[in-house]
Amino acid sequence: MYDRLAILQLIEDAERAEPFCVCGAPMVAADRGGALWLECSKRHRPRTGRLARIAFRLGLHSEREILAAPALVAA
Repeated sequence: MYDRLAILQLIEDAERAEPFCVCGAPMVAADRGGALWLECSKRHRPRTGRLARIAFRLGLHSEREILAAPALVAA
């Protein structure tokens, strides 16, 4: 079980360890299905252009889970 300060520390540590995606865009914390993820900030931007759509579908953007859903709900 995590309190709010522990969750904030996990987010800050994750952002320090991996501040940028492989594409060069900054990484941001996001809620995905109740779990906390660190993901490329371009994930939610409109994908214009063929190359951008192909790169996104191939998974050429960084992402990783910071905290699983059950642990986050307990906070």
